[in-house]
Amino acid sequence: MPIVLNLAGWLLFVVWAVAAGLPSLWFLGRSLRRQSDRVAEPIEWPFLSVVVPARDEGHKIEAGLRSLLAADYPAFEIIALDDRSRDDTGVIMDRLADEVNSNTDESVRGPELKVVHIRELPEGWLGKNHALHVGSQQARGEWILFTDGDVVYHPETLKRSLKYAVARNLDHLPLFPNIEAAGLFEAAFVACFALIFAAGTQPGLVPTRFPWFYLGVGAFNLVRRSALERAGGFDLIRLDILDDVKLGKLLKRTGSRSEVLRAGEGLNIRWQQSAWACITGLEKNAFASAGYSILHLLFVTSVTAAVFLGPLAGTLFAGGARLGFVAALVLSHLLFGVNSRLFGHSFWVFPLLIPAGMAFLFAFLRSTWITLRQGGVRWRDTFYPLDVLRKNVYR
Repeated sequence: MPIVLNLAGWLLFVVWAVAAGLPSLWFLGRSLRRQSDRVAEPIEWPFLSVVVPARDEGHKIEAGLRSLLAADYPAFEIIALDDRSRDDTGVIMDRLADEVNSNTDESVRGPELKVVHIRELPEGWLGKNHALHVGSQQARGEWILFTDGDVVYHPETLKRSLKYAVARNLDHLPLFPNIEAAGLFEAAFVACFALIFAAGTQPGLVPTRFPWFYLGVGAFNLVRRSALERAGGFDLIRLDILDDVKLGKLLKRTGSRSEVLRAGEGLNIRWQQSAWACITGLEKNAFASAGYSILHLLFVTSVTAAVFLGPLAGTLFAGGARLGFVAALVLSHLLFGVNSRLFGHSFWVFPLLIPAGMAFLFAFLRSTWITLRQGGVRWRDTFYPLDVLRKNVYR
């Protein structure tokens, strides 16, 4: 029995070192600022279209659009899509467009801001996926940036990201944003989300040819137009709730070259307004990430629970065979603190690793229960039946 416990403890240590340690090491040196400083500027800056879909984001959309309008990039347009909003999102977009486009002083004239009002959702589309599709059809740029309406940009982010993508001859560049949080547990939860997401996607392996390593980030998916057209646009993922990640999968499957960077101060987003809102905010996506498979979901949550709770349980109860468990416990908390720091939070949230991990598992189980109970996903006042979603998962 002591031999089995020893092996179990060191196995958990290896799992944490590989699954969470490798992406942590990758991200330490992969900031947008650092990497873009290492490459030369393009001879000619490509024209960029920034596609910003939003629905009922009147309290955030102006800050996001104004940060884009202030971007230090020489040739770009902004396409803001009001996706059936019931609040003043569309009104704010129109006001900003009038303000920007009425400026006739060429010396201070910025990018064009075009507003598209989507009044109806066609059959066979998810709302955001359709908005992204509409935006891509309106875009004139050689490159297209798909972003969210609540993302606040540093003035240099567009220039740095295009500089890096062009120099590296990429087709797709997702950026991880800093996620703001108001309280300690909210910060711990979003740091845990980043840790698990990075462990599941292994961003350091995205540039390789291995087809099962791919990534997309809703806050920042920069795509070469020719690569998007080669992939067939959004048609194959029109009913896939994981639109951002599956865009990365679609692009990689059709031969695109992708890399991933950490935006650092270049991108900031307040994901939700509280820790509980972060949990409920996963209601749409969590069960979808398991392909709407109950067995897959139970397997993933069971393994995750063992990986999070195993080191503590072994440390407390494994007696003389506890060394591997202690090492895994220390490493897991250290990596959690490092990831928290990497994505804009304090290292000192590390004692909250296990509570945050259990809250994350609860969010997944809650998403599964609600989706099964109501027979589908209800999101932004639109209901999508489960059988339809299952049939249209992009695999």
